[in-house]
Amino acid sequence: MMRRIAQAWSFAAIFLLPNYVDLTSEAGDERMRVAVPLTRIALAHLTAILLVAVFFYFILAGLRKLKGWRRIRWSLMGILPVVLFIRNLSVMPFSVSVLAIATVTLVWYAVLLYLIQGYPKFAWNLGRFGGNVLAGFSVFALIMTFQLVRAALWRPGPQAFSHAIAAAPPNRPRLVWILFDELAYKYAFEARDPSLKMPNFDRLRAESTLYTDVTPIAYKTSRAVPSFMLGRTVTDIEYTAGNRYLVKPADSGWQPFDANASLFGLAKQLGVSTSIVGWYLPYCPIFARVATQCYWSNEDAQDRGPTMLQASFAENVWFPLRMIFEDYAWPSRAWTDDARWNAEGHIASVKDVSQHALDVLSTSQADVIYLHIPSPHPLAFWNRRTAQFAVGGSYIDSLDYTDRLLGRMLDILEKQPRWGATMVIVQGDHSWRTQMWRPQPGWSAEDERVSHGGTWDPRPVVMIHAAGEQTPQTVAVPTSVMHVHDAVAAEIRTIAQSAAHP
Repeated sequence: MMRRIAQAWSFAAIFLLPNYVDLTSEAGDERMRVAVPLTRIALAHLTAILLVAVFFYFILAGLRKLKGWRRIRWSLMGILPVVLFIRNLSVMPFSVSVLAIATVTLVWYAVLLYLIQGYPKFAWNLGRFGGNVLAGFSVFALIMTFQLVRAALWRPGPQAFSHAIAAAPPNRPRLVWILFDELAYKYAFEARDPSLKMPNFDRLRAESTLYTDVTPIAYKTSRAVPSFMLGRTVTDIEYTAGNRYLVKPADSGWQPFDANASLFGLAKQLGVSTSIVGWYLPYCPIFARVATQCYWSNEDAQDRGPTMLQASFAENVWFPLRMIFEDYAWPSRAWTDDARWNAEGHIASVKDVSQHALDVLSTSQADVIYLHIPSPHPLAFWNRRTAQFAVGGSYIDSLDYTDRLLGRMLDILEKQPRWGATMVIVQGDHSWRTQMWRPQPGWSAEDERVSHGGTWDPRPVVMIHAAGEQTPQTVAVPTSVMHVHDAVAAEIRTIAQSAAHP
């Protein structure tokens, strides 16, 4: 009996691994991206493992009582390894082609059939060995269960903090640095779709310098943002269970992220106040000792697969199991449901971060305001025709929302006494990653049309409005997006000098 329980537990842990792997990863992907405890999410995954294990145990117990158990056992020997292999393709550190999967499956079936027909005793013993191997994976299941329990007990760093900032004179320089995640130059400016109007980007562009040939430094936000902050290209990151943020710069090995060496650390050293509103990365835990004000959040479902913080416990247990069933029985329905679930999580992120960004612009007296907005980052969350949040839109719809949000930001800034002394930087951390999103649920017919079949252009937007600038300028020479780091550092020093010599 213990052997059969071990088999059921092992099967459930392996079968469901893609759903919870981010919670158990030493890279800390899921811990890094949420500002609240993961207790309900981890418990939902543990419950799902229990349900699948119980189901597997009793199904096999029933099958063993049938007269045809011997033939059924042969079928299970052929099916289960293939099912577990295919289920875990997404967590493998390398890609496996459909041809390779089909070839391995056919070879396995051929070998098994040959053994059953020619060497039945050996095949039967092979089956017993396979059962023992599956039971032996209970060690793996135990480790994963422990990791999920640890994730349930994990507590994040601060989601927000705020220290008082004295009002500054109107002539004191100020920097507003807006990072619109996945903002692509080509689709915002160079080849804007005729159906899309972006009056607020055009409004700012008319009095800013636009860089038309920007070279990105990273494909992912988690690498690009720390690179901007440090002025060094970061190639990898980790976030430990103890909330330590580790980075691997291109020119050295793993090391703790040094907030004092960042742009916000520079501001702290020079007496320049800072306010952060962030998404996706643990801004407040990272910059707790150097920033003056901070808020961050992330409600996206796509990184905790697939569960949502705002969903009920029952939904977080049931939806991932339902998605597995739909993947095999009704793929088109699974595709639609996955896209809807992820879009709803992203809508929650966009609403929350956007509102906090507008609130900070309206109320904060900080000399440097940094806003990391989860727009126009997919999945699409907006309908530009109704001007409402909605599932099923496109990247062009998301650009429309981004433009509207920028307009509200500019309206706030232009009414403030310090507007004449304010520098505004608008940038993308990377471009629209069409090659990554095209195979994913949520890719729309309009995405396909606008991107010309997923053709990728790597250039993010970089647009800088210097204080008092009133005419458009263009920089057409190749420019690294790291130019933003240098511009921010220079402006921080300018603000500090102004404060020292009012």
